[in-house]
Amino acid sequence: MADLVKPQDKTPILDHHAIGVKIERMACEICEKHTESSEITICGMNSRGFYLAGELGKQVLQILPEVAVNLVQVTTNTNLEPSFSPLTDFKSRNVVVVDDVINTGKTLMHVLKVIFDQDPNSIETAFLAKREHRSYPVKADYVGVSLATTLQEHVYFDNSNPNELEVYLC
Repeated sequence: MADLVKPQDKTPILDHHAIGVKIERMACEICEKHTESSEITICGMNSRGFYLAGELGKQVLQILPEVAVNLVQVTTNTNLEPSFSPLTDFKSRNVVVVDDVINTGKTLMHVLKVIFDQDPNSIETAFLAKREHRSYPVKADYVGVSLATTLQEHVYFDNSNPNELEVYLC
């Protein structure tokens, strides 16, 4: 999608520096809730969510180096059935599911159900950008930026160049 959008059709929301600040703040918030935890499993949704999960994991380790951080990539097929890599047992774990943008919440609900059915200690969610048009009852625990957008507008996180991250509206 990033290649198809002309620069004049993009409205900048967050630049590289602002994204770094948001990730750092979200990691601080995660650490505040998990000071007593020995382990946190951070699940990144698809490629952009997994990228953010990795960045959050690095920040968490800088703040709480004694906490083990497990990174898991979540992918979904056309039926929204999630698969986890590496395969993970979520029983008794503290899980944070990360995605770049939350839209309707439908895909997230499918992922959360699979994790919930394995009886984790806790499940939280983190998003770089939160849109206010959810159709499903999912709560965003950690949020970089909240946006009121129209249904026709799209929020996009571009991490194609890790040195020039951006979030924009198109």
